[in-house]
Amino acid sequence: MHRLQKKKFSSGKPKDGTFLGDVEESMAAVQGKLDRLKNMELFVLDNSMRETTVASLRAHTIENKRAIYEEIKKCGFKYFIVESFNNQTRIGDLFLEELIAKGEDLSNAFAFSELWEKIVDKVPQPDIPVGLKKCKQFGIKNVFLEFDLMYYKIDYEKMNMDEVCKYLKDKIDWIRANLSENSLVLINFRDFSTTMIQYPERVRHIVNYLASLPKKERILGVAFEDLGAVLPEQLGAWTHAVKNEMERCGWTEGQLLFHQHEQWGVMHASNLEVLASGATGMWAGLCIEGAALGHADTCTAILNLIRLGNQAVQKQYNCKNLRNAAINVTRAVTGGVKPNPKQPIYGDRAIDMVFGFIFSDPTAHGGFDMAEFLGVKREVRISNMANADMILIKLKDVFGEDPQFTLELAGKMKEQMLKNASEGRKEEYNSKIGLAMLFDQAGGNMTKEMADVIADANKTLPFINTLIDEIKAEWDEWDGRGGEVDNQLTFDHFYTGFMSPYFGCYRCEDSQQGLRALDMDADGMIDWFEFRHFLLWAGRQHPNVKTSQELLDIAFRDGLIPAMKDEMDKNK
Repeated sequence: MHRLQKKKFSSGKPKDGTFLGDVEESMAAVQGKLDRLKNMELFVLDNSMRETTVASLRAHTIENKRAIYEEIKKCGFKYFIVESFNNQTRIGDLFLEELIAKGEDLSNAFAFSELWEKIVDKVPQPDIPVGLKKCKQFGIKNVFLEFDLMYYKIDYEKMNMDEVCKYLKDKIDWIRANLSENSLVLINFRDFSTTMIQYPERVRHIVNYLASLPKKERILGVAFEDLGAVLPEQLGAWTHAVKNEMERCGWTEGQLLFHQHEQWGVMHASNLEVLASGATGMWAGLCIEGAALGHADTCTAILNLIRLGNQAVQKQYNCKNLRNAAINVTRAVTGGVKPNPKQPIYGDRAIDMVFGFIFSDPTAHGGFDMAEFLGVKREVRISNMANADMILIKLKDVFGEDPQFTLELAGKMKEQMLKNASEGRKEEYNSKIGLAMLFDQAGGNMTKEMADVIADANKTLPFINTLIDEIKAEWDEWDGRGGEVDNQLTFDHFYTGFMSPYFGCYRCEDSQQGLRALDMDADGMIDWFEFRHFLLWAGRQHPNVKTSQELLDIAFRDGLIPAMKDEMDKNK
């Protein structure tokens, strides 16, 4: 099997009737798609300000719009959708007025507009839609025109595809005459999937028309969407057909953008299949929040490309900001609610996958700093192995600059740590409180901030100790399974009893290396006081925790996992 993994699959004649022949034949068909996903640039038209409006349980406020807009900019998305205009004055209209007043650059902003609005006797009328009128009013020059090819209120014998093309050309000419001769125009097939099942010729006709326009008259590209009811393979086949039609007509530079809704649990697979089959990009929000069950978001899509080794997107966008941006946008549109903990990539439990499934695979992200992306921050951690230099760095990181923070005093803090250990006092020094207490014990004059954090901690410490006692009761149950209760657990028992909800692969090498971060005295066991060190830290850093489970979550996600990652990096 290892030989097979190293084998480069060819497109030559397979070994008929053999297992390896089947694999080679199948992989030859797949390899081109994998190569495309690995190497493609991804055109992103950000739709966070509009898609999340559809999903929101309560209407967006201008404050929501501001927050989302700032996240878009942090991620480096050049193109973005600001509004879908209608006859009413929406929050988006007011927000646009604010952006214009501030002199924000809206040269790459898009707005949705219907291709037609009025329908008389089942025939669309050639009036200028309100969306285009408002684009002119607000100075938005780039337009996302939308229409349907199977709308039940339209007679498509009267409104045949030649007529649809005339309407398209009329609106494109109006945009360039009234908004800007350099306007970027996208055409969206809103009911793409149902049309491809029943009337694929309609799609071909319009794509062929747009692709055959003289080069100087061509638009930015074609877009299409799916409601999540068809299979990824169907969407891939249709994408391939549309892209080939564009290229046969010489429209090689035309964008082909996709938007995938959720319905049956295949949205991310469909999104990748479409990109692999020829789509050049997507329009979507940063997070899953969207109409109905949501949509395939850009955060997840881009990280999947990075996971496959794509470095092009890392140059295009500020990818390290994607996770936080997705979390912040979710909060903005849900009234402060965090993403579902099991949401891939940016849910709280996404970080549980760092060992075994992400960090174990050196080819998974092509040099991308996955630790930084997941928020696993490197920082100085104070243990018995820390020297005075490390303690001084920690002091300044936590409490800022102070004339007292000298190498000499840091040395005294190190001596105090050793004294505490010799007296059997197993203290914690990584929280603000623990560090301040050590500073005080070593002869430092506590700053006001230090005094305040210790005072606040003393109020909550009894409750934190109660939570730790609850966890200790669980510990003792596992401790007793090994015979004598000695406040020590084997790695196996510790994993089964406490680690398994957070670590997907216990036996992976990096997980085993990381466990050594807990084994402070290197005796091959996890000591209760070693574990309590992290629980106490979690309680001190987050004094408002409510349950022992919440305390465990913080101890693992914010304390143990980063410490284990540091141990793994050191060993490597």
